[in-house]
Amino acid sequence: MSDSDSTLSPEPQRTIKIIFISDYLCAFCYIGNKSLKDAIAGCRDLDVRFDVEFRPFTLLCQTSLPELPRVKGEKMLPNRRNYLVRKFGKEQAESKWKMIEELTQKAGLPLAEDGIVARSTLAHRLAVKAYKVGGQAMQGRLNDILFDAVFVNCQDLSDVEFLADAAEKVGLMNKTEATTFLQDTDCKNCVNQMIEAARASGVNGVPSIIIDGKWALNGVQSTECYLQILRKIAQSSSMTECPSIVSVES
Repeated sequence: MSDSDSTLSPEPQRTIKIIFISDYLCAFCYIGNKSLKDAIAGCRDLDVRFDVEFRPFTLLCQTSLPELPRVKGEKMLPNRRNYLVRKFGKEQAESKWKMIEELTQKAGLPLAEDGIVARSTLAHRLAVKAYKVGGQAMQGRLNDILFDAVFVNCQDLSDVEFLADAAEKVGLMNKTEATTFLQDTDCKNCVNQMIEAARASGVNGVPSIIIDGKWALNGVQSTECYLQILRKIAQSSSMTECPSIVSVES
């Protein structure tokens, strides 16, 4: 090696961008999040880094949640089992839940028997803010708290106090700041833009994942599937691009 060769700067590590479009109420997103993290861990031998950004989607339309009687002045939210039966019918709901139980068990994830169905808009706003402030590391920690709230701890994802506490736990902001943020409109337009962009690009269900702007994956996938695709993309730079969903102003 010559002296001139020894002074060459190493090439920057390649970054593979992964956009994970999801809703925290979606059990398949809960499973897909774990499968993708396990697949990325299986790529540690490759000279690449992965930048994972979760982007919002809402499965509940304005009429999805029925008005329930108030108890002592507090709002009542439907439980997940009853909500699924109303939406799909008893037989199909039981079949879907059985599939979810099998997939979570295979992924090594805990799963509560039931849970609360609540709108996820405030949680999405917090998650978008977390990525802006602390990148994938902070957003990833928040994701874990939010998914656990829905599928393990049976918590109300629309509860401002719970969300403010989550924001403080991941270091995004303190509870007072988080409460103010959630009661204001910060990041609301950004969240709406991202959801509209996803729908305009043909996303009508989640999870939907765009890897490196080249591969689009719809529906929950196994760790093995993610791993195979990530390794293939990491080792190739000549893949045909798919229609991009990543160009949303934030």
